[in-house]
Amino acid sequence: MPVFVYEAKNVQGVLLKGKMEASDEKAVVMMIRDKSYYPVKIKEYKQSLNVDLSSLKVVSTKDISIFCRQFSVIVSAGISIVKAVDIVKEQSENPKLKKILFSVGEEIQKGKTLSMSLREHKDIPDMLVNMVEVGETSGNLDTILDTLAKYYENEHKQQQKISQATTYPKVIVIFAMVVVTGLVTFVVPTFTKMITDAGGDVPLPTKIVMGISDFFRGNLVAIILFILFVVIASKIFGSKGKRELKNDKYTMKMPVFGKLYLKVVTARFARTFGILLSSGVPMIESIETCAKVLNSRTISDILSSVKEEVKKGTGLGDALAAREIFPLMLTQMIKIGEESGNMDEVLSKTADFYDDEVSNATAQMTSLIEPLIIIGLTMVVGFIVVSIILPIFGMYDAAGG
Repeated sequence: MPVFVYEAKNVQGVLLKGKMEASDEKAVVMMIRDKSYYPVKIKEYKQSLNVDLSSLKVVSTKDISIFCRQFSVIVSAGISIVKAVDIVKEQSENPKLKKILFSVGEEIQKGKTLSMSLREHKDIPDMLVNMVEVGETSGNLDTILDTLAKYYENEHKQQQKISQATTYPKVIVIFAMVVVTGLVTFVVPTFTKMITDAGGDVPLPTKIVMGISDFFRGNLVAIILFILFVVIASKIFGSKGKRELKNDKYTMKMPVFGKLYLKVVTARFARTFGILLSSGVPMIESIETCAKVLNSRTISDILSSVKEEVKKGTGLGDALAAREIFPLMLTQMIKIGEESGNMDEVLSKTADFYDDEVSNATAQMTSLIEPLIIIGLTMVVGFIVVSIILPIFGMYDAAGG
């Protein structure tokens, strides 16, 4: 079936653009008017050799939070789901999300629900899909989307804090690697050639640096291509494997980073579980959803076994405490929530506490990493300088003798 590109105006006079599959132009006009739009321009879309790079884009947490916020406001104003999808699609700045929403709009027109249409796209989080399904069933989709917007905004802020804390060390390491590579590749060979031409002895540190220099100079193109391949592959496969659970068993056991990672997972679990319960999702289904969205194979396996115990009547706090994976404070707060009946409120406060813990731990880790990086760079650069100076001193000694 051919694809048509159209331009149309809504009742407010706003110009909208999009693509649509139809048998002919008349069918496109009818479909546009069914949306209460006025067709302005329609032409058949011709495929070109242009490469679609939108598949390499990533639908970030920020994009999801903006989507939830806009969709919540539009739906609460009484606008239909189909029109809401079209409006949000036109306002989206992410080309990949725009493409997903275009497909979602078409699926809804064919009779599918919003949650069913979103579920077909792996870039849409499972939690969002499940919560939208709950909102469609309960009739409070706008309220749930507003809650999700706040949830993903918190997730984005947490990611930003960690990213900002690690930016400085990353920049220093990259800059140092460039400088050291330049020294080893271009500066050291010049000095060693002068030394060997003068008949001086080459000490062991200089031989080591010369060997590294020869390796870099002989394989410079291959090294650059390999680095580019690793970066591109991590972007592609990282986005494709977004829903695959990460095997983080050994990550949690790392000396410093393991504790920070566990605090991040704990905060995410507490906030996710609390939002699910407050939205009316049953406890068993909430546990199943958390097992999927936490992106942790270790936590997923634990929650799966905990779910079976909860089905048999065991308290969630007791079941988690027996596993000894989450901090004691979280399990104790869950027990308090079970006894008081306000689990969602208790978990929300617990999540706020661990968000602050993550911020403090990230700042401490950064302050620890920075001097270690400086010491390491000092040793590397010092070794290169010594490898250059030693032969020069040797030549002076030989000349003096």
